[in-house]
Amino acid sequence: MVRWENASLWNSAVRRVTKTSDGPAGVGTEYWMSRELPQGEVENTFKVVEYEPNRRYSIQTTSGPTPFLYRYEFDQEGSDTRISLFGEGKLGGIADVLSPIASIAVKRGVEANLHTLKDLLESRI
Repeated sequence: MVRWENASLWNSAVRRVTKTSDGPAGVGTEYWMSRELPQGEVENTFKVVEYEPNRRYSIQTTSGPTPFLYRYEFDQEGSDTRISLFGEGKLGGIADVLSPIASIAVKRGVEANLHTLKDLLESRI
């Protein structure tokens, strides 16, 4: 199970995530997140909008300067885990002006983050 409070272990931009709603994690659970982006520190709140343990997790911002919707999918392929990310977002500021360059940098960062997440998940099996 992905614990968003541990996102700083595998996402290089994330500094801290705190659960802000009561009850067990699931659809509707809300979080606050601090990230270090090229334009500086940004804070967002987000909520879980889709939750199928060990299969699919989707999160969407509810406030903050960088709106996004991320859908993570996890598939077992033998002893391996295939992780897919489908995302929509707005970088904001100068990153919007440099969109093609920013897109390449974001893609590289996401690939590295997902590789780290995959390694962490497989080491706990």
